Amino acid sequence: MSEEGGTIENHEDGQVSEDIIMPSEDKLLLADRIFTRLNPPSIGAIPSMIHKKAKTVGGILAGYAVFWWLTVLQVSDETEFESIFFGPEFMTVTILAPVLIFSGSLLSDYSRELGQLFPGLVSGTMFVLAVLYTFEPAIMGLMGDIETGDAIWKTVRLMVLCTTVLLAAKLLIDACLLVWVKEFMEKNPGIDYSGEGEELQSDLGVVTDPEA
Repeated sequence: MSEEGGTIENHEDGQVSEDIIMPSEDKLLLADRIFTRLNPPSIGAIPSMIHKKAKTVGGILAGYAVFWWLTVLQVSDETEFESIFFGPEFMTVTILAPVLIFSGSLLSDYSRELGQLFPGLVSGTMFVLAVLYTFEPAIMGLMGDIETGDAIWKTVRLMVLCTTVLLAAKLLIDACLLVWVKEFMEKNPGIDYSGEGEELQSDLGVVTDPEA
């Protein structure tokens, strides 16, 4: 028996089996989970979904950059503020908090899709730190450590920045997952998606290939 070009050839009787080398069960389950969660109406709709999500992410990131430039970078009379959590200044916090949100979103989705424990723990820590950085100015303003109006304005800006990044991260991750599914289906044309059963199936004989 030898395997070549996705078929199994029987040298004894000169016949070629119709069995197709299929991807591993883990990849099949991952593709099924992505289909179930993102719920594309059909396989043909996936490219359009990728395009829409990518375009939306681009617009969100452009808006994020403009907002940060106008409300943070261009403010010349920003009052001094230093976080009690590792001591970053406000300018640094406006970068650090969104980065924590973005990284936490990546790790959270990685943990959810692949069933990994550690990335989920790290993502939870990142989200908590981002929330602390975001609401710390408002809390300090209520305690009288800094001027209340300025404290609230700092928190509002951080909320807008973090929320924007969170939305962009979710859409970007979904788009990347759809790209993976699209390539997965193109490499494995023997797999059919059943909308009724919410699962990936094949009517052909299956030979599992962990490298597929």
